Amino acid sequence: MNIPHLDPDYISARRAAWPRALRIAMVVLVVIWFSFLITQFLPVVQYGLKPRRFEGLIGIFSMPLIHSGWSHLIDNTLPMFLATLGLFGNYPKIAKKVFWRAWMITGLSVWFFARDLNHIGSSGLFYALLSYLFVSGFLKKDMQSVGLSVLIAFFYGSMVWGVLPGQPGISWESHLAGFLTGIYLAFDTRKEDLPVLKDWRLDDGIDEIDWPDAD
Repeated sequence: MNIPHLDPDYISARRAAWPRALRIAMVVLVVIWFSFLITQFLPVVQYGLKPRRFEGLIGIFSMPLIHSGWSHLIDNTLPMFLATLGLFGNYPKIAKKVFWRAWMITGLSVWFFARDLNHIGSSGLFYALLSYLFVSGFLKKDMQSVGLSVLIAFFYGSMVWGVLPGQPGISWESHLAGFLTGIYLAFDTRKEDLPVLKDWRLDDGIDEIDWPDAD
C-alpha cells in the first residue's frame, strides 16, 4: 500500500527557510512602523491611494505603509507579520514574486474600482497574503499552509466581514481587492514551489525480515 508523505529533504529545506522568513517579516514591520513614525512629523497621510486620480497613483506604492493612527497600525501589525512569515516560510522560491504582485495588483484594483476616498493601511495586502496561503494550501495539497492561514483567521475571525461594504472608516474595497488578488495569485502559481512527496509502502522491507521458522 502506497502512502504519500513529504520528502525528508524537502522538509529540511522548508525548515531552513523559516529563519530567513522571520527576518523578512521583521523588516516589513520595521518599514511599516518607520513609515508611520514619519507621518507624526510630516503630512504623509495625504499620499494614500486616491482612485482614478493621477496624483493618487503614488498610493499604489504607499497605501500599505500609511496608517491613520496607533490603533490602526497596531491592528495591522501582527496579522501582517504572520502572513508575511507564512508566505516566505512556506513558499520561499516564489514568495518575493507573490508578495510584490499582491502589493501592486491590490493597489491597482483599488485605484480603478474603489470609492473616491483616500485609502490607506496594510490590511489590503494582508488579505491578499492570507487568501493566497489558504487557497494555495488546497491547490498544492500543502496542509501546513492551510493550517497557518486557518490559525490566523481564527484569531482574526472578524476579518471575514471586512470585505463587505457599510463599515464607516474602513476601506472594504482594499480588503476585497486583496482577497481576490490572493486567490488569483494562488491559481496562477499553483504549479510552482510544490511540496515534494514520496510514496511510502507499508510493506517496504518486509521481504528482508528474517522471520523465525514456524515449528
